[in-house]
Amino acid sequence: MWKKIKSSPFIRHAALSLLAVVLLILGTLMWLKSYTLHGEKIETPNFMGMSLEEATNLAKENNLRLAIDSVYSSKPLNTVILQNPVPYSDSTESWVKNQRIIYLTLVRSTKQKIKLPAIIDNSKSLAATKLTIVGLNPNWEYQSSPYKDVVLDVKYKGSSVEKGFLLEKESTVTVVVGKGQGEAAQIQVPNLIGKTISEANIELSNKNFQLVPVFNCSDCKTAADSANAVIEQQSPEFVDGLTVAEGSEIIIFLSK
Repeated sequence: MWKKIKSSPFIRHAALSLLAVVLLILGTLMWLKSYTLHGEKIETPNFMGMSLEEATNLAKENNLRLAIDSVYSSKPLNTVILQNPVPYSDSTESWVKNQRIIYLTLVRSTKQKIKLPAIIDNSKSLAATKLTIVGLNPNWEYQSSPYKDVVLDVKYKGSSVEKGFLLEKESTVTVVVGKGQGEAAQIQVPNLIGKTISEANIELSNKNFQLVPVFNCSDCKTAADSANAVIEQQSPEFVDGLTVAEGSEIIIFLSK
């Protein structure tokens, strides 16, 4: 009987195939055990607040790999502000295995560059608002001028700069404004009701007024909608014979 089984080609091939399958399964299990480092784990180190160099050294000590991303932030430059997985702590159990990747987010080593907004001929209050919004610090310098609190010049490190000039965020710029010595020229308040911003700017092109637009326009979904919005109210109001100092602000309220 056994001799017949051994001599049967079909049974012999089936036995060899079964043996090959068993060896393949055993080999796969051994490879998986080696690849996943079965049963081997360490507490996830804490990289938070470290510099890139410190984080790299700690990763080497624990046989881990790092994947680095960077962002702009007000926190100290070149320091880790986020890691995944989170570090091990008394309240959070976090484990990793050798050669695993730890994802770190660092603050970029250089500050964000921003453009100087257009503030020449703006009022001091409007210029201060624009600079604060973009992250610049104004240092006020006063100069003799008939235009009180109107921006005459902007300087950075002693040199005049124009709109669009690139500076690091949180830089300080010197803003030169008029002292208002002498009487400013008085100009008739224009009537801007019913005009678009573009039409109002054309009318005021030869007058030193500052338009401060306020949109009461829930239907203005696009830039074209805003451009076509018309002025429905202004402050100060137009009154025949009413004059204000040249360089004054005119707040305009627009709607579609």
